[in-house]
Amino acid sequence: MVSSSSSEAERAPTFAHLRLHSLQTGEMAEEYDIVIVGAGTAGCVLANRLSEDPSISVLILEAGQDRNDDKRVATPVPGQLVDNPEFDWQYVSEPQHGINGRRMKQPRGKVLGGSSVINSFALIYPSRAGMDVWADLGNKGWDWEGTKDYFRKFQTVCPAPDIVKRELRPVISGEGTNGPIQASYPFTVSQAQRLWLQAFKSLGLENTSDPLDGAAIGGHITTNHISIDKRERSHAGLAYYEPVRGRPNLKLVTGALVQNITFDTSSGNDALATGVAYIKDGISCYAAARKEILLAAGAFATPQILELSGIGDSTSLQRHGIATVYDNPNVGENLQDHIRPGLSFEVADSIGSRDPLPPSDAQKLYESDSKGPWVDRACYTFAYMPLHHFMSSAEKQELSNILDEHLNDRTLPEFQQKRNAFIKQMILSPFEASATAFFARRPAGTDSTQGNFFTFLAMLSHPFSQGSCHIASSDAAAKPRIDPGYYTHPLDLEVHARHIQTLVKLTQTQPFADAIKADGAQVPIKFTDISIEQAKEFIKEYATTNYHPCGTCSMMPEQIGGVVDDRLRVYGTRNVRVVDASIMPIIPRGNILTTVFAVAEKAADIISGDLGIKRTT
Repeated sequence: MVSSSSSEAERAPTFAHLRLHSLQTGEMAEEYDIVIVGAGTAGCVLANRLSEDPSISVLILEAGQDRNDDKRVATPVPGQLVDNPEFDWQYVSEPQHGINGRRMKQPRGKVLGGSSVINSFALIYPSRAGMDVWADLGNKGWDWEGTKDYFRKFQTVCPAPDIVKRELRPVISGEGTNGPIQASYPFTVSQAQRLWLQAFKSLGLENTSDPLDGAAIGGHITTNHISIDKRERSHAGLAYYEPVRGRPNLKLVTGALVQNITFDTSSGNDALATGVAYIKDGISCYAAARKEILLAAGAFATPQILELSGIGDSTSLQRHGIATVYDNPNVGENLQDHIRPGLSFEVADSIGSRDPLPPSDAQKLYESDSKGPWVDRACYTFAYMPLHHFMSSAEKQELSNILDEHLNDRTLPEFQQKRNAFIKQMILSPFEASATAFFARRPAGTDSTQGNFFTFLAMLSHPFSQGSCHIASSDAAAKPRIDPGYYTHPLDLEVHARHIQTLVKLTQTQPFADAIKADGAQVPIKFTDISIEQAKEFIKEYATTNYHPCGTCSMMPEQIGGVVDDRLRVYGTRNVRVVDASIMPIIPRGNILTTVFAVAEKAADIISGDLGIKRTT
């Protein structure tokens, strides 16, 4: 990468180069200082922050559409936009042996604001240790101390209503938060939320630490990205892009399918990115970049674009007829995701219904007065779950022995050894969470909404298993081949099975024990106790993704598996960076949206410093 002291002439493609490209290809062409590929969660942050300097021209290319005015986006009802082709790219994985050959749907936002528009709202945070391990891999400045302020910078934590303060004891502080995303607590208190906190208190695991301090453990009520004034989804497209839409130095192009990044390799050094070729309304277009190209297309599309541009495993690129610009077989590797099964139990008659109003009445009440069941439909009940608390001394020793049996191979590559040591610590420590549990009312394992259920879920925080995402064709419109590799490492099933047992123990803890109907219905299967082997079979049949793919362009030294360095620059290039979930070398312990926002905010500071961009925030 060219240093920030290099002259503009050395770094930038000239206007003559742009004119020549346009004449040779017939493509419509324009020129900008910075071209951002992807107007999703991270892309909108970058567009907002980097365009603060009016002397810097910024283009943001988004393959989806701008739906900021769509009422369906505003409504705080989880899941209603998933699998809708207007909003969701509808990726699907390869068959997964670890889950009995099932293919897994992989929703990704096809819209301005990206997956922050279609996700389920909950804001969950990594631990201090979970960020420190990034720095331990060779990423200077990416430990907890170097990132913690950015988890506050992206959001404003709104005050909880008095009844919520009194009964649910919120622990997330709004101190130091003044960012675009609104984060709010539930507007009312539900019976289920009370039960959740009471159960963890009875277990000695009620969380009393602010997750924004990096040391939270146990059950608590979290915030969701829902505005407190309008009670609408607060997402990146609305909170970050909408306020700066009118800036004359910022341009958004939607419906822009990127074909590839073009490079000048004539110097013999790292390749200089000269621009981005894309298709808009069937017309070939080209955007030249004077300074940098920032890839923010997500964990699946970002490695796809790099490979289409000639950066990746040379053997694979040659197979698809793509000339190699830089041979790096790490591109598209290290795919990680959170996966979870759910257990649902019919509740006692004394427990109120999940849906006290017919859907049409609930919708009318929300649309007329921003009140009713739709306002608090999102999930607020979460827990950072330590296995240690739920196991006997003998069970702890047994698990420790199993871990040692699988993790003592000193011939493994450096990254795997460091990752394995970190995950082992997370599993055995009483102060860390090897799963994130949460609580819902919709029955698990079924599309039916009939019946009155409590549903308990646990997603595996730090899987050992790794997968990949690679192009299946040189056609940019063809979806990549996604192989998450669920449970390809045997320890994931061992650990997750024990967390399923933990969920069962939670249902037998007061006050849940009295709230669940004796001999009531259970879905997807019925049991009162479950062995490790039964839990493993249950997981393989019913586990599903929690929609957190990351890691496919990991930030770490190239020799141990990296695609970008600690300033997010793509190895082998002078002026291409990646800013999205694909840079995460080890997945955070819970929902990754907060980490994506924090990464993007930190990236904006890094890029501004490197390029001399003058900003006010």
